[in-house]
Amino acid sequence: MTARVLVTRPAGTWPALAARFDGTPVLIQMTETTMQVEPIDPRPGDEAIGRLESYDWLVLTSGHGVSALWRVLASRGVTGLPPGLRVAAVGPATARALSGVGARVELVAADASSDGLAASLGPLLSGGARVLLVRPEGEPGPLAAALRDGGAEVHEAPLYRTIASEHAGELADAAIAGAFAAVVFTAPSSLNLWLDAAGARRDALVYALARVARVAIGPTTSAYLASLGLSADAVASAPTEDAVGDAIAHALRV
Repeated sequence: MTARVLVTRPAGTWPALAARFDGTPVLIQMTETTMQVEPIDPRPGDEAIGRLESYDWLVLTSGHGVSALWRVLASRGVTGLPPGLRVAAVGPATARALSGVGARVELVAADASSDGLAASLGPLLSGGARVLLVRPEGEPGPLAAALRDGGAEVHEAPLYRTIASEHAGELADAAIAGAFAAVVFTAPSSLNLWLDAAGARRDALVYALARVARVAIGPTTSAYLASLGLSADAVASAPTEDAVGDAIAHALRV
């Protein structure tokens, strides 16, 4: 019997994860429940990027942030970062995205999470260090507060907005109909915006998700699942294909 696993990432990403389960009853389906679009108000982000050379550190927490940053820079005719600006990434995937656009990454968090990045970066921020944090619009998160608590002067650049994807409604229907044996959640928004997109079917979707194996990409997502009464059956040890594959195998006992 086939066990279909929904991974809330765009189709075509993480090919090694799909290949890992070839020849097994597990079938990986990659379809995103969220997508990234331009912010409603681009001015705060544009103004922050206009002062980019004034910062000591640039902090990025996702590949989406990297893409949004480079779009803004390109719109200004800028092809790279100012000399002397130090760059920190939340984890290896974000660091690879930065390297892919030619940025030199000075720090990658030992633990790929907001708490991990704050712990790794905090000791390097002398009193009054100016930090620019690229983030989604409307989602301040705990990282800026943690860095401020450590004495840094933190500014935020909301360069993109996360919304429900065009697939979210049909994925809600499929989940309610029992199409999935497991769901891999790749961020808190991959669940909360999916629930919002379900509309009147929200309670039915929650009930359906309570009946499948739930995998979280990391501790932040795991904590969010737990806050909604949908505790993760497995948590990936890192936001990588191998670690997520291990978590799926553990959750499904395969």
